[in-house]
Amino acid sequence: MTPAGLIALIALAGLFLGALGGWLVSRRIARAHPPDGEFLEIDGTRLHYRRNGDPAHPAILVLHGAASNLEEPYLALGEAFAGEHVIWLDRPGLGWSGRPKSRRWSPADEAALIVKFLDRLDIREAVVIGHSWGGAIAMRLAMDHPGRVTGLVLVAPALSAWIGEAAWFNAASGWPLVGPLLTRVIIPLAGQGQLESGARKAFHPEPVPEDYVARSRLPLILRPGNWIANARDMMQVNPHLEMQEERYQDIALPTVFLAGKADTVVWTHRHSGQVAARMAHAELRLISGAGHNLHHHHPGAVLEAAIAVRERAQC
Repeated sequence: MTPAGLIALIALAGLFLGALGGWLVSRRIARAHPPDGEFLEIDGTRLHYRRNGDPAHPAILVLHGAASNLEEPYLALGEAFAGEHVIWLDRPGLGWSGRPKSRRWSPADEAALIVKFLDRLDIREAVVIGHSWGGAIAMRLAMDHPGRVTGLVLVAPALSAWIGEAAWFNAASGWPLVGPLLTRVIIPLAGQGQLESGARKAFHPEPVPEDYVARSRLPLILRPGNWIANARDMMQVNPHLEMQEERYQDIALPTVFLAGKADTVVWTHRHSGQVAARMAHAELRLISGAGHNLHHHHPGAVLEAAIAVRERAQC
């Protein structure tokens, strides 16, 4: 065998071992964080959710942010909202929910699928709580399906376009050859440390709760399917927000923005501040010293906001 052939063989063996290692890690993540909610299949797409409280009571729908799953807000808010009727949804493509693969995905598509999901649960309308990118989806629900939303609680939402370019690895996840290597080998094998550092950034300047990454099941994002779905969302953040941000002032629903000036992930003045000022029935509540994941340290503020918009909607 020639030296070049030997090098090629070693490279192929390394790729095989790396792919095998990535597959084993993905399986271990799935076993460590199994779905413990219920599933609904809608138009061929399985959605995973958890439902708490009395279905006869007014509903609250909680939408988590990017790279996350329903367990993240549930960890923060589950105890505070124990007396409420709450639906915690793995947003399509994330957690244990699937996502349609036949067409390009957008916030409008996601909102339409969520409405069908609510139909299947026989929920006519709900207060919608959205954190970060989940806030953008909540706004899309309010714009496209206003009759299904009682009010909005937007927690450190990402709402305004041109917030910066998507990270290179989001684009690379879709490249030929490089994409499979990244999503099936590098991300599963090397991503755990990035979850820890990302959590510190999301909570800054507040502390990260003990064992947060594992308890919120964030490692699920390291699985190839979840990673690719999230990467595609993040690749199109600016175009998606540019298409919808001019419509925010048309939303007439009672809305409460919860944000902290210390948020280093989403600048409060650029998102919550500017958008709340343009909405006739919106209120901005700034929480001193809060970071991007403020719902973990201030769950009572989120509950108070949800009750406030519900009561205002009934007036």
